[in-house]
Amino acid sequence: MNKPRILVIDDDQAHREGMVVLLEDEDYQVDDAEGAETALILIKKYNYDLIITDYKMQKIDGMELLKLINDFDPLLKVIMVTGYSSIEHAVQAVHLGALDYIPKPIDPVKLKAVVSRALTVPKLESDIKEKRIAVPARYIHFGEIIGKSRGIKNVIKKINEITDIDVPVLIHGESGTGKELVARALHNESNRKDKPFIAVNTGAIPKDLISSELFGHEKGAFTGAVEAKKGKFEEADEGTLFLDEISSMSEQVQIALLRVLENNQIERVGGSHIIPVNVRIVAATNENLNDLIANGKFREDLFYRLNVYNIELPPLRERKDDILIIAEYFLDRFNREYGKQVSGIEPEAADILNKYTWPGNIRELRNIILRGMISAKGSITKKDLPAIVKQGMLPGQEIRFPAGTPLPEIERVTIIKTLQIAKGNKLKAAEMLGISRRSLYNKLEDYNIKDDEFS
Repeated sequence: MNKPRILVIDDDQAHREGMVVLLEDEDYQVDDAEGAETALILIKKYNYDLIITDYKMQKIDGMELLKLINDFDPLLKVIMVTGYSSIEHAVQAVHLGALDYIPKPIDPVKLKAVVSRALTVPKLESDIKEKRIAVPARYIHFGEIIGKSRGIKNVIKKINEITDIDVPVLIHGESGTGKELVARALHNESNRKDKPFIAVNTGAIPKDLISSELFGHEKGAFTGAVEAKKGKFEEADEGTLFLDEISSMSEQVQIALLRVLENNQIERVGGSHIIPVNVRIVAATNENLNDLIANGKFREDLFYRLNVYNIELPPLRERKDDILIIAEYFLDRFNREYGKQVSGIEPEAADILNKYTWPGNIRELRNIILRGMISAKGSITKKDLPAIVKQGMLPGQEIRFPAGTPLPEIERVTIIKTLQIAKGNKLKAAEMLGISRRSLYNKLEDYNIKDDEFS
């Protein structure tokens, strides 16, 4: 029997090595990473049974890493470790999909118990692992895309129109709306379906490493390049390459990507020879690229190369007919995954779900249904839903502007108000605004918004 494989992530070497030793003594196979960037590479390379990550880390913290793991594999089990052991952080971690939560300093007995419990949660049946769960016939079930709203029918129609027309596709939608699901559906319905589908969140990769990640590098190209490495373009050869958060790419990488789109050739970092590639590009963003072009932050020629065909993903608040359908889908999936028998969603709870505005879109709905399923006794009731969903938009949180207010001023005020509601939590505010945290930081800088304006 294979040993369970665990990945431990912590930028504090002593804490990280301590956990590794404790877990190896329990006869687990344990890998470790000092940061989220290395961890994401390992997660995509190996099949882990469990991830244990610290909350407070440099560059990408544990909460943001949890979101990236959810995007890559929403079924991967994650335990959060933090020295900031408050109820707020525990709830936030579970809200984002963490299976459990351990405070620092770590109690060895507690760590072993939590890990043992996490690894004994029933694994998914093979059909669930492939996310091919049966849903009632009245629902549209196109790959992993589920719903019956006019908006989602239009998305599926657009996918069908372009699957075998081998041109670049640009997907636009708020954070959490399922842009990667659309990209996968495009790939799986195309004549490239038997070839690789490679997804890259360009916003999660440090800018000094993105060129190496996409185009590969030769041995000795930079410090730490001890051997030659293929990039994502080579890995995706003859298949599909999905580039998420393309608005975060530097101009240098944008230029290199433009050359690939023009010539179907790449050159590894530190290399001198041309490598031909045959890759379909599907790109995605939650930003308005026209605004970025106007501000000199995105190349217009690259935009036109990527935007040959455009798919607009509606936010969940505009897909009211789909909210309960998707909720039932997740409930059925989680029942099977965790061996539960939650029978459904009570009418009062369903009404609350329908009225909520879902700033985090489908990702937020998924995590709330998981949390509700864990606490539910027979079916999900009002008490199993978090306060933020039950309260909806509280009095005083609405923002009104007179006609003719300049758009930059509307955006600036909206950001400040949202940060006030989120009590200064930038990750939460970014989710409410439907943008990445990196994008929020850029906007704070653009509008010169200081902490004392929302704290």
